[in-house]
Amino acid sequence: MIDVLSTGLIVVGLLFAALSLGSALLKRAPDNLQVGAAAVVELLLLVQVVGAVVQLIRGERAAEFATFLTYLIVSILVLPIAVLWAASERNRWSSAVLGVAGLVVVVLVVRLQQVWAGA
Repeated sequence: MIDVLSTGLIVVGLLFAALSLGSALLKRAPDNLQVGAAAVVELLLLVQVVGAVVQLIRGERAAEFATFLTYLIVSILVLPIAVLWAASERNRWSSAVLGVAGLVVVVLVVRLQQVWAGA
């Protein structure tokens, strides 16, 4: 795993979650800023996937390979599903769903780091 990228993903994911949950607390539906922030987080996740695949091709392996792949796949699916949900139901709870999805991404990235390191 690329530690700088993972750390950046954690920070950006937490900022996205705070933005979305703050919007939910203010009883606002998701706006373009939230969707754009979700796209940035997703782009960083895709860069992380490419980096992980490159490292796997080079022969590096995670301690628990199947668990690592599962976390990697789920990490790139969470935000698109949350954004689709938010687009279909435009209310304050959609912002809450995006915020929770941001927190889930952060937890997945932390777990990816732990599994890669063999913790």
